[in-house]
Amino acid sequence: MSMVRGIPFEAAGTVRTLAFTTAAMVRYQRAAGETLIAGVLAVERDGFDAERVGRIVNAGLGGKLTEEEVFALIDAVGYTEAIRLIGRAFKEAFPVPEPTAAPDEAGEPAGNGAGVSETTPTP
Repeated sequence: MSMVRGIPFEAAGTVRTLAFTTAAMVRYQRAAGETLIAGVLAVERDGFDAERVGRIVNAGLGGKLTEEEVFALIDAVGYTEAIRLIGRAFKEAFPVPEPTAAPDEAGEPAGNGAGVSETTPTP
């Protein structure tokens, strides 16, 4: 059983999952001539690029829908919502780890400890 990280959404009475798997990333790159990350960043930066958004959505839905079916889904959820779903699916596929505390914040000494002795008082 495969656990795919994706974002479920409903469009035109059907629940689908937008997921940026490795296969989706390759599928998008072959179709677009750019990486999925470059495509998502371009949509974020430039906003309106319906063709790029359609390719991203199609790749994230498995690449089996026709162009018209993909565009109909985007129209059903709305262009702004489609972009929001892309963003959510992208974050789900590429989670950012929580930052860990820096050594000095965790109560550990910074540096290598050279020149510090337990018998030498600190000012």
